[in-house]
Amino acid sequence: MKSVAHVKPIAVTGIGMITAQGNNTAESWRGIRTGADVLQPWDGPLPAALRHIKVAACARLIRPLDLPPRLWTKLSRTQQLACISTDEALKSAGLPRRQLATDAPIGCFVATTVCGMDLSERYYQQYRDNADAADVNLMRRMQPYEVLSLLSRRHRFAGPGYMNLTTCVGSAMAIGAACDAIRAGRCELAVAGGTEALCQLLISGFNSLRLVSPDGCRPFDRNRPGITVGEGSAMLMLETVNSAQRRGISPIAYITGFSATCDAFHITKPKPDGTAAAQAMREALHEAGLSPSNIDYINAHGTGTHDNDVTEAAAIAKVFDSHAGIPPVSSTKRLTGHTFGAAGAIEAAICILALRDGMLPPNAGSLDPDPQCPLPLVLSETAKPLATALSCNLAFGGNNTALVFSRNLPADNPVEAIA
Repeated sequence: MKSVAHVKPIAVTGIGMITAQGNNTAESWRGIRTGADVLQPWDGPLPAALRHIKVAACARLIRPLDLPPRLWTKLSRTQQLACISTDEALKSAGLPRRQLATDAPIGCFVATTVCGMDLSERYYQQYRDNADAADVNLMRRMQPYEVLSLLSRRHRFAGPGYMNLTTCVGSAMAIGAACDAIRAGRCELAVAGGTEALCQLLISGFNSLRLVSPDGCRPFDRNRPGITVGEGSAMLMLETVNSAQRRGISPIAYITGFSATCDAFHITKPKPDGTAAAQAMREALHEAGLSPSNIDYINAHGTGTHDNDVTEAAAIAKVFDSHAGIPPVSSTKRLTGHTFGAAGAIEAAICILALRDGMLPPNAGSLDPDPQCPLPLVLSETAKPLATALSCNLAFGGNNTALVFSRNLPADNPVEAIA
């Protein structure tokens, strides 16, 4: 049974996304919804023993015209990806690339994990070849705040800035923090999302943990071998409902609920019973004033590792089994790769686009669904009218997030009259 929402909905008025499926939102969404196979070995610097591993790499990045080549080549790939997705988010929301002093201050809420590790690895290789000739300037972009600093300076964002480093839930938490800031009156508009680039550390590090699938992940499959490492970026333009109305912009969807929990069970392994992940889902639904039976689609974290998928399936069952049943579920990790700090934002964008188009993206890679994960998986692109969607993310340290999206403004949240 639906109840009264406990927070004001936040309007999503713009999306910018770049993934292995395409260099913009339209291309990425087209490939994701059709289940396009884009995995291939990385052409970056890897030991010979790892060069067979397939990853989800973005195509050649197109330099924004306002960034001169000399600066562009000095940026880390995480920064480059963030620039491209932020430009698209602003443009799709009808906002200029650079804000004026008279414009309403825009907040910037970003997440990453590897930061400028690609440039640090380049420096290390130079140092090994010739220590005296190594370019120390390559180390300048290593710090995570460099992503936030670049976006804030480039676009002249005058609102609050926030950097999140909680790995696989990072950009979901950045979105939640942006919603909180808007509701608290710290800003009326905010860009929120995440960015992550491929590097040797990610591929070799997760491979050393025996968590990488050489041929691509198979979420919720009986024989799932591990994750697919990926890169990409997604940014959402968020604002109050009244701000969107004043600007004459029709929201794509609304964020109506968010929650984050932590079970602190293990540094990498989730608590097997999924209680904390289930708690995050329940709290997000409570914020949205919805019951489990009101959710039409779940985009699962679904990394394709044994522990994650079993735990997440148990958490979903705890929340939905006793109600009208579990709605259609899919993980899109094989299609985008696991983009770590960018995963929550990319999957939030996928949920919003699924609502917009009434289209469920497939749980690609699952050939033999695991009976230990009894979920109604979406096995192919499926048309279905959708009113609500839930996005779930899990991370190291027992962190969990849940975001609830609605296609329409809830009836109990009318737009206030504008003076």
